[in-house]
Amino acid sequence: MQAEYLIENEKAIGLEIDSLTAENPQAALEKVLVILKENEELFSHSRAVSACLARLVSRYLMHRKNKDNMVRVIAENEYLRRVYFGRLNTYKYSLIFTAKRVMRKGDVDLSRELIELIKNNPYRDDMAEDYSERFSWRFIAKKILDSQEEYLKLSDEIVELLNQ
Repeated sequence: MQAEYLIENEKAIGLEIDSLTAENPQAALEKVLVILKENEELFSHSRAVSACLARLVSRYLMHRKNKDNMVRVIAENEYLRRVYFGRLNTYKYSLIFTAKRVMRKGDVDLSRELIELIKNNPYRDDMAEDYSERFSWRFIAKKILDSQEEYLKLSDEIVELLNQ
């Protein structure tokens, strides 16, 4: 696909992903993976195109049908994990939401990998203000740690990783 096509047709593609996820989440995952693999050269094309691709992945991951499967999908699919957390211009609150759900499961190795992916994401901007469009690792770690009191109950090892 071309960058312009993705941006102009994001809503239609997203609705297709939503519909497919409601009927067959595995088929929807396969479609999302195909879209990503076919458009890898666009990951760094522009912030807007990268964000568009990230929003399509988010629609799949955060769909109500995937509520109970999100962590499993992230854990089992290395390619999706590496792209979503480490290569795309993923919205910072989407990163926070998905990372919190993974970290709540207590898998230290997976949590460490997500942290490294986010820290090395080319769209990370450590000079970003807390409530700007861009994200910094400091902001993401702070938001994850702030929510621990509410419901996360992270393991000491994961809290230590976030504080590094």
